Amino acid sequence: MVAFSPNFCLGCRDRMDGVKKGWYFCLLVLSSLVLAACSTPYSSGGRVGEIAQKAQESEREAFNQMLFKAAASMGEVEYCLGPGDVVQVSVFGIKELEDMEGELDSLGRVSLPLVGEVKLGGLTLSQAQKVLVQAFGKYVLQPRVTLAVKEYHSYRVSVLGEVNKPDVYALKGGRTLLDVLAMAGGLSEKASHTVTLVRLGKERKSMIVDLDRLVSTDASKDGVKYNIVLEPGDVVYVPKAGSVFVDGYVRRPGSFPLSTPITLTQAIALAGGMLNEAAPNRIAIYRMGEKGRRFMVKVDLGKIRKGEMMDPPLKDNDVVVVPSSGMKVFVSRFLGFFGFGFSRATGGASYGVNVGK
Repeated sequence: MVAFSPNFCLGCRDRMDGVKKGWYFCLLVLSSLVLAACSTPYSSGGRVGEIAQKAQESEREAFNQMLFKAAASMGEVEYCLGPGDVVQVSVFGIKELEDMEGELDSLGRVSLPLVGEVKLGGLTLSQAQKVLVQAFGKYVLQPRVTLAVKEYHSYRVSVLGEVNKPDVYALKGGRTLLDVLAMAGGLSEKASHTVTLVRLGKERKSMIVDLDRLVSTDASKDGVKYNIVLEPGDVVYVPKAGSVFVDGYVRRPGSFPLSTPITLTQAIALAGGMLNEAAPNRIAIYRMGEKGRRFMVKVDLGKIRKGEMMDPPLKDNDVVVVPSSGMKVFVSRFLGFFGFGFSRATGGASYGVNVGK
């Protein structure tokens, strides 16, 4: 039988206490690493993406409201007479020449008593009135002529692409680009703010219109310059907006439309925010450069948050890659392996974007 001395037992107890204290110390250090590694001002729950998406929808709705308001505020535009319009002409003081009516033919001519055929097609009302004064002036001394449009000939224009109600619209009178966009219910969530107007005729031509400039306060002062009056057969096409890609250690990697201007932090928010394992100081933006080759721009989100760096606006086809922090990934896996009650979310999907060297 072996007997243990009291001193021996006390030594064992001291060693066991030392081991426990060592473990407690390790856990304390490890907890500090966990907090340092996992906490980042840009990592958050899934509601971040929902909030960012709602903010983007609010911006789109606000832009549509600006569009509707601009369409209403610019008022009437000077209408140009065209084939099928019915005009009413009167020469003051001469009973036989009052309330004369005539319809413009396919060449824009109208037949009136005393003067015969007069070409008014393509002229505004004020211009046409001057032409009529000259025509009646050959027979009447200093004639006072009034002119009005009794019936507008309807014509059709097509509104296609990313609008809420694409269709072929029958128009009357001087309708403008803003008018038909308002009729089409405004822009959809994927719409670009650059519109293409295709004008069919002997010489087919197209025009590019910047809607941001069109609905601005400055543009409304001389809206006729930008708010184009539509002609029969015009095609208004609203293309899809460009897109940016967000990949790496974010909650919902994917493609996001540039229907409204988006900055880097907004794109990350639309992707649901960053995962705990992300490295916010090593974000990479891959952008298309000359000859179709991409180049990389490194961004530190910490400096953006401190105001030391501008939050860069993204361009069409930009690829944002959020890398991982080696220490954060190690800590996350370590805790998961030992079952400390932590779980590691997915590390993000890969879209196979080849960004080159």
